[in-house]
Amino acid sequence: MNDANNIKVAPAPWSINGSKAYLFIHGSRPIQESFNENPDPIRSPFSGGMGGMLLVRYTDSPVGPYDELLFIPGYYQFRDANYYRISQIYVSSIDSVVNGRRNWNVPKKLARFCWTDNDTCVKIFLPESDEPFCTIRVRPRLYCIPVSSALIPSSFRTFLQIPLEEQNDKNMYLKITPSCSGWFRPLVELIEFHTNGKEIPSHEKLSMYTYGVGYEAFTLIFPIAEQVLY
Repeated sequence: MNDANNIKVAPAPWSINGSKAYLFIHGSRPIQESFNENPDPIRSPFSGGMGGMLLVRYTDSPVGPYDELLFIPGYYQFRDANYYRISQIYVSSIDSVVNGRRNWNVPKKLARFCWTDNDTCVKIFLPESDEPFCTIRVRPRLYCIPVSSALIPSSFRTFLQIPLEEQNDKNMYLKITPSCSGWFRPLVELIEFHTNGKEIPSHEKLSMYTYGVGYEAFTLIFPIAEQVLY
């Protein structure tokens, strides 16, 4: 992890290579609202829908390799449309934290990831903590097939991120539509999901479906954000 006073500047767009990504879905969970860094209930209220948890290992990016855990509660209304929003996200690189917040209004926070068992088990810690706030264990199933996100409608992969605390213009929202290509694994089993209920929602209140999907040896494109004024 780099010193906060020596951050690498890495403007969008980003092309990122990854080795593993696991996505698990949950039903609408408004409990996540209480964990949002900067909730926006008047301009962009939570409107329900399916949410998800994404766990990723990036092997190469404009700021180097890093790990990531993020949560998407579901849809948020903005004017007369609904968009997904990344409400919580932890990464293992301070460069990723600063640039992610600056480029896309993604509320990244720093964490430490300890992987075992061929990247199928991870314990995630706050930087100065000896106790993990989240433990995840997965079991990949079936075989991978080459798939591009171009097959997925853009509405299912478009995010509208709200202004963060450090931004001066509180009326400037950022819209992003990432794309991905690589080896898609159609079935991943969630063996363990445990949280302390403090940093992220409790596993008892954020029950995940047992089976999800994965990506391996993939490339993710995170484009320049579109500015949307309230």
